Amino acid sequence: MLRRRGGSLTDELKNQDLSCKSFDQFVEFFFAREVVPDKEQFDYFLTDIAGEQYDEAVPSSPTILVKHMTKLFSEFGRIAIKYSLAQVDQGVWGILGANLRLYEFLFDASVPLPNRLECVRSMYCVYSDFVAKSEADPDPDLSGFWMWWDLVLDGFWTPPKPFVAGTYRGDASKLDSESRILLDVMFETLTRILDLPHPETQRCALHGLGHLHHPKGNTVQHYIDANNSEFRLAWLEQCRDGTVQ
Repeated sequence: MLRRRGGSLTDELKNQDLSCKSFDQFVEFFFAREVVPDKEQFDYFLTDIAGEQYDEAVPSSPTILVKHMTKLFSEFGRIAIKYSLAQVDQGVWGILGANLRLYEFLFDASVPLPNRLECVRSMYCVYSDFVAKSEADPDPDLSGFWMWWDLVLDGFWTPPKPFVAGTYRGDASKLDSESRILLDVMFETLTRILDLPHPETQRCALHGLGHLHHPKGNTVQHYIDANNSEFRLAWLEQCRDGTVQ
């Protein structure tokens, strides 16, 4: 039971079902909003753009939700340009942030694995078609894109997935077959992003690889060896070793 905003009575609030929205409504829900301070954003996306408040967001169809995300990410360059950068970054935090955590549906076995893999691969377009073409300062204007893979991979390695020595450094040998396929596709996607000739996309990819803990951990070392990078060597080594924050 929650108090309805602006009311004096307590009412039971209905669930927000994002999978019942059309794709255009889904996009507007996250991006067509007034920008609010960071401290207000946690509950912000439990209120729709008309101001109605919800108790929680529970999709009736996780598969539709994953398809919405896939289409959004695939067409990100075309869609995001309609909004201010602040609206876009806020929307990214709404999708991936601690309240809604829509990335969890990438690891939901009720969604067919091909759909989930397609969604992961579509994330490449976010960086190739939007981040690489943005002239914004990376911090804080692109904070959601910088933290994108940190958030996704935190969800991937969180229990019941295995921990090693109490850290987020996962042991890929203990993953089930579907999770290992997902890990490999995330590695493939991050590697493609790293290959983009743009410093901010490379910075985001290196950060993501630092949280991925893929067995092919020599990718970042190859980057170090092949590039006279503007990034601090100590930070690159943290990305290589999986100790980056």
